[in-house]
Amino acid sequence: MATFTPNNDPWKAGFPGQSSDQVNPVAQGLIVGETPAVVMEDMTLAASQTIAAMYTPVGLDGSGNLVPAVSGTTQAIGILMRPITSGASPIQGVEVLRQGCLNMDLIAWPASYDTDEKKLEAFRGAPTPTAIVVRRVRAGAIVAQP
Repeated sequence: MATFTPNNDPWKAGFPGQSSDQVNPVAQGLIVGETPAVVMEDMTLAASQTIAAMYTPVGLDGSGNLVPAVSGTTQAIGILMRPITSGASPIQGVEVLRQGCLNMDLIAWPASYDTDEKKLEAFRGAPTPTAIVVRRVRAGAIVAQP
């Protein structure tokens, strides 16, 4: 954690300054509908995991920790919002999108999701609070990409 010591410059109050913060933009086109409402949850990533792609579907292992979802084996319960690598002990506080209407073409599907049918069914039957709807964005749709 960085230590910040503010300057004692009261005569500069009201003068514009510049910060070095970097704000990354939200990926355009991931959310493609109003319902279900977007819900994020901080969850625990299983030990010794490397998930290299943003928006990768994840499921739960036998201990309730996140692992990459595998079609027909590990039920997808959400998508990771950033790439991550965990060490020998589980990492807590990984951002997982658990609800929303998502563009299926922007999700980083694992190889086991090799058909559109598997992608469309990936989150169906997942335990609550998961409520993810995936769909393709088409011209003329209510929410469309430019």
